[in-house]
Amino acid sequence: MNNPLYEISKPFLEDGSSKIILNFKILLYKQNERVFEILDFENNLIYNEPTLSSFFNTEVNECQSIESILYGYSKGNIQIELFTDEFGRVYLPNVGWFLTTFQNESLIFDKQTFTLKKGDTNINFDFEKPALIENTKIEIYKYSLPLLKQCYINVKKEQINVEIEDITKRHLKNLTKAYHIIKENIPTQFELIEKYAPKCVIFNVDTYQRNSFASNKALGVGFYNAYQEDYDEVFFVDDIAHQTGHAIFNSMIYEDSRFFKVDKNFTLETLTMPDGSLTEKRSLLVLFHALYTYYSSFLCLDSCLENNVFNTRQKHEALGRIAFYINKCCRDLLLFDNPIHLDTKANQYFTEEGIIIYNELKNKWKEMHQKWFEKVKNFDLSNQPYNFTFSEFIELNPLK
Repeated sequence: MNNPLYEISKPFLEDGSSKIILNFKILLYKQNERVFEILDFENNLIYNEPTLSSFFNTEVNECQSIESILYGYSKGNIQIELFTDEFGRVYLPNVGWFLTTFQNESLIFDKQTFTLKKGDTNINFDFEKPALIENTKIEIYKYSLPLLKQCYINVKKEQINVEIEDITKRHLKNLTKAYHIIKENIPTQFELIEKYAPKCVIFNVDTYQRNSFASNKALGVGFYNAYQEDYDEVFFVDDIAHQTGHAIFNSMIYEDSRFFKVDKNFTLETLTMPDGSLTEKRSLLVLFHALYTYYSSFLCLDSCLENNVFNTRQKHEALGRIAFYINKCCRDLLLFDNPIHLDTKANQYFTEEGIIIYNELKNKWKEMHQKWFEKVKNFDLSNQPYNFTFSEFIELNPLK
């Protein structure tokens, strides 16, 4: 499968990742000058831990200490104080979940005896190791993590409740299938996903509240909103590509001055809801991210169709999704320049390195348009909301 950005992006990803790691090393040293006496300074898995970015981005943290985040990577610390959440759970990265009946309590964990104590009394608990997607290095958070709550903000910037446990049980099989499909059919993209988005969450929130929680406050997490009843592995192939695309792209363009000539928050488009209730400003950074997520979704859906991965109904859905993204991507590209012309007006926004990435994103749209347009041009997408909805699509575009 043609993945031209794979080689092009490698030096950008490596440079961005190294700067992220350096920043975390500095932050950890400022937090505790002796921290590297208990940590392996060269173990980059420590700095790829998403809860580390969440910890340093939260304004008020009463749910987890830096010691507990680092505990699973440390060489010492026989005993440590832990804080349970409102469900009596504690998560130690690289260790697992402790499930207790003590809500919002301070407990002591003894590594040597693997016991939890409240005061001097041992307490009962269940323990679950980190849940890895089968045959991958990707961990799925099965329960809500207090440190990630800061990411669960709706379009009005209000914190919302996010259901995770039940929807994860329901869709884990579909998610696993989708990861395996990407691994087998687009191995270069899977390599990037496994390295730069090693954790994931399935959640269930009305898309009008918020569809994606991708954020620098949770570097390396793919957030999948499984809010529609008919979702299967087709949705998850698409959404894994899309949501991990945000995580990969965050690392790729981490040093934004390399890629943007103007302020990354420069507004290129303002969208207002029909009722006037909400105005969304789409910045240069937001649109650049959007173009990369189209690229990664095109890459994965196209490969699945080429390799005959899906059944007849699923192929119809995949084609509908490609048609949907051809239209959306074209619309976003037109904010920069005409995607069918050779001239690039986008160079007023991007540096030479930014233009290299931008042109590959635009070229992927051209490739998909040339390859699939005749097949999908008669699809009626007039009833589609902001996110592709197959139940709506099939009403206007029945299988023949």
